[in-house]
Amino acid sequence: MELGVDGFGFRERRTFDAVVAEMGTDPVQELYDELLAASTNLGAVDLAELLARKPQSVVRNDDGSFRLFRIGEAVASRNVHAAMLDAARLCRTI
Repeated sequence: MELGVDGFGFRERRTFDAVVAEMGTDPVQELYDELLAASTNLGAVDLAELLARKPQSVVRNDDGSFRLFRIGEAVASRNVHAAMLDAARLCRTI
């Protein structure tokens, strides 16, 4: 007898043509790593400013020439809506 999550015993047989399992993906971060040293914020995000809908003001590299942020799939395996929300939060103050 097999026990289910709720503790009740059950047994079930099914036949399938295929089984698909989504295992997630690792973000591709080579480009991010290459750009990191040339950015002013070194990839940092001020969460208090983000939540307060204020522009990001973190400066950790005075010699940098742009701000760099990771969003969406570059952070973790997520859907396109998560990437759009990340981008909207960071860019609405520009």
